[in-house]
Amino acid sequence: MLRGNASAAVENVALWHERDISHSGAERVILPDSTILIDYMLALAVRVVRDLRVDAERMRENLELTYGALYSQRVRLALVEGGMERDEGLPLVQSAAQRAWDERTPLRELLAAVPAAAALDLDELLDETWYVRHADEIVARLDEIAPSA
Repeated sequence: MLRGNASAAVENVALWHERDISHSGAERVILPDSTILIDYMLALAVRVVRDLRVDAERMRENLELTYGALYSQRVRLALVEGGMERDEGLPLVQSAAQRAWDERTPLRELLAAVPAAAALDLDELLDETWYVRHADEIVARLDEIAPSA
């Protein structure tokens, strides 16, 4: 709904200098509806997060289910940054990721056997902490705007 309302609002920009009923009528609906919906979404998100319980061990198990295949895109991008063509890097990494999944073999082992990938810093590319490197900053920002309990 919000995306649709935003589209209607953007379409009204071209008419702002005329201010006729064709766009102000839409604004009378989309502005209150959107703000009410945003308020509801925020309240729901706060409720979900407030009661959230994190099982770090289970999260680790879930990450390991793919044997590293979930890091394959980062490896492919590193290959491209290193000069490999995208069309060449995709099947190479895609094949290794699928094998990791199917054969339950760590992606790191499979990539180490591929000359083009063996030259990469696989420890860095297959490190899950890269994906959460901004988490502390994000949580700090949320703490700043959190209402007092």
